[in-house]
Amino acid sequence: MTFPSAFRALTLASCLLFAGSSAFGQNNAPATPAPDPEPATAAAPKKPAVTKIGETEYRLGEIVFDAKSREIRLPAVMNLREGGPTEYLLVHESGKVHEGILTTKVKPLDLQIVMKLLRYRSGEGTLFDTFLPAEEQRRKIEGGNKSERGDAVAIRVRWEKDGQTHEHPAADWVLDAESGKPMADEPWILTGSHLSNGTFLADIEGSIIAIYLDQIALLNMERKGAENDERWGANAAKTPEVGQKVTVLLQPTK
Repeated sequence: MTFPSAFRALTLASCLLFAGSSAFGQNNAPATPAPDPEPATAAAPKKPAVTKIGETEYRLGEIVFDAKSREIRLPAVMNLREGGPTEYLLVHESGKVHEGILTTKVKPLDLQIVMKLLRYRSGEGTLFDTFLPAEEQRRKIEGGNKSERGDAVAIRVRWEKDGQTHEHPAADWVLDAESGKPMADEPWILTGSHLSNGTFLADIEGSIIAIYLDQIALLNMERKGAENDERWGANAAKTPEVGQKVTVLLQPTK
């Protein structure tokens, strides 16, 4: 059974987001699909289409992903290259573009679907506890009310200029105002976004990869200072010109 056939069995994208099982098995092969649903009514949401484009590669919209390596590639455009404060590495083009280094046409929901298909686990862990009152943090720890932290994801950026390919850790593009140097190259955490009254919040806000902690964004930092919205800026010494097309690469860490 092909991967697209398995994907067609999903009636709604939100079902995939929060399903208990993965669409890929442990050997990276697509799982056996459920029977095709009843024909959709005119009011039903259009199902995303996954297309196989290589031996282990697939495409969902403008996202290309590899079922074996679990690498994800999506197109983006250079939006901010200097100044700050900057709160996002990547936002949807309809999102908070005044605070995002990169913008993309890719919908956050589509990216979360792809990460679920590739068996990335999402979870907030203690990332957002810093915003809780001290007493509430203490009760949470003592009560054992601790959620799992999501998978760590390495993020890199690649672009072509003057016939040459450039590739760097995305952290190089973020300036730490405290040290005056690029941000340390550490992975982001897949916290995942949420549904509210049937609406995927990241699609509304356009928040995808956060620098300053944001519970609606798909990926967040756990670096020291992520709770400070005035600490980070765009690093003009490392970034290409505004308007430059780039590829954002998401890769699993060991």
